[in-house]
Amino acid sequence: MRLAKLFALAGVAVGVGLSGCATTTATKRAEVKWPHLIVHLHAGNGKAYLVDPASDTVVAALDTEKGGALGTTTPDGRKVYVGAEAEGGTTVTVIDLDKRAVVGKIKTGNRPKHPLASPDGKWVMVNHWGLDEGKLRVSFIDTASDTVAKTIDLEVKGQASGVTSMHNAWSYDSRYAFTVDRVDDHFVVIDTRDWSVRKIKTPSKPHYPVPSPDGKEVWLVVEGKDRDSNYPGALVYAIGSFEQIAQIRMPLIGQGVIEGHHGNFTQDGKYFFILNRGPGSQLAGTEVAVFDAQTKKFVKRTETVSTGIGHTYNSPDGRYAVVTNYGNNWVSIIDNSQDFKVVKDLAIGKGRMGHIAFTPDGRFGYLSNAGDGNLHKIDMTTLAYVKEIKTGDAAGGSQVLNVWTNVFEELPR
Repeated sequence: MRLAKLFALAGVAVGVGLSGCATTTATKRAEVKWPHLIVHLHAGNGKAYLVDPASDTVVAALDTEKGGALGTTTPDGRKVYVGAEAEGGTTVTVIDLDKRAVVGKIKTGNRPKHPLASPDGKWVMVNHWGLDEGKLRVSFIDTASDTVAKTIDLEVKGQASGVTSMHNAWSYDSRYAFTVDRVDDHFVVIDTRDWSVRKIKTPSKPHYPVPSPDGKEVWLVVEGKDRDSNYPGALVYAIGSFEQIAQIRMPLIGQGVIEGHHGNFTQDGKYFFILNRGPGSQLAGTEVAVFDAQTKKFVKRTETVSTGIGHTYNSPDGRYAVVTNYGNNWVSIIDNSQDFKVVKDLAIGKGRMGHIAFTPDGRFGYLSNAGDGNLHKIDMTTLAYVKEIKTGDAAGGSQVLNVWTNVFEELPR
């Protein structure tokens, strides 16, 4: 594939608000520990339900905030940080999993979207759906003190329309924090050594940055605008120089709607999935495109019964990818060992599917359903539905998580 160098890279120094914390240096990632609890976030009622997988019972129902849809587990498995993305939300809720209690509320800015702990466990990066005094804010929480230690306010030129940011990721040495500016369409790289900021222009709305397991690249999924010149796919950058080294194009065969959503590497790091969701008004995309991570070449295309597909969650052993969606109550399970073939479709719950978390041994998966608001257990050995676990029991079910992950769909390697 011809390497594309189509878009300008601009280094931009941005003012940083300080709260008495010195410049850091990159460190190795922390040892990742699996908690003994499954956490089901519920944006509709502002709760976090802690479920014991040994008994499949809710052992605590904790108050977060309205719009508490996304969170992060720290690498040591002790704490979970939950954003409050609903209109009027300003805080990140801190949950202590050992105490099974809320231990803090941290004010970060206008509609905190996606808290994400760094691989070394020192920081939680938080982007925001709303602007703060006309600027796009990225906050850094010090996990030792649970206070905001750094605030970076990004200048934007365009008029905010819809969500202003989306998702975050970290380089695996914890040096670079990755996020996106959807007002002016930039990939944003923050260097935690000196808190300098680099903005990289993207051809369409940037959605999901995904660092490669070897730490050398970051793949940025872009939503696309059309099928020909500005298509959904991924832009690949070299970590360090952040020179664009490839542009990945989805095939989009038989797709009535287009919008690139998430992407992720397989657990062995050899392949990269990109999903076509379709826009919010037409959640009907069904294409999973698989690319070779080394050559950047297209390998395989798979269609699903799931519609408005958004995520391909890796099972712990790397064999399966569980496809969750925004369009219906079906999940499709892809067997990576059988040429990325869909080997099972399951209709689960009463609304569209959302997220999944696995037990450490990979035996069971716990799926959230945004419509009925509950958790649904599946057996990953038989690929059969097991039971429903009543959690929210109302619309608004959101992320389900346990162990630390850099992106939703990948697990510790």
